[in-house]
Amino acid sequence: MDSCNNYSYMMDNLAAEVGEFSGKIAKAKRKKMIRFTEDGNIEFTEDVTICEGLEFHSELMKEAGDILWQLSGLCHIMGWNLEDVAKMNLDKLASRQERGVIDGEGDNR
Repeated sequence: MDSCNNYSYMMDNLAAEVGEFSGKIAKAKRKKMIRFTEDGNIEFTEDVTICEGLEFHSELMKEAGDILWQLSGLCHIMGWNLEDVAKMNLDKLASRQERGVIDGEGDNR
């Protein structure tokens, strides 16, 4: 679609999809379906059935796919390959870890 070649449209949609992802987690927290562990992971509360858990995971995966699709579209507009962007990020993080600065502030640490 022509709109997929429009930076502003794709950026707005990316923000919307991230919001939908976050919203699903917020609703699950509000309904006490999930809780966050001390190490920051999500776990289901005892009240959640297996079916509800699978549905929640499925819905989150769909939203993650939408986020990936929008990000891929933005990368295309910028002339970047999404795989190259991911590789560059992994290399950056590996370098930070090797130098002991993975936890810190600033883009160029």
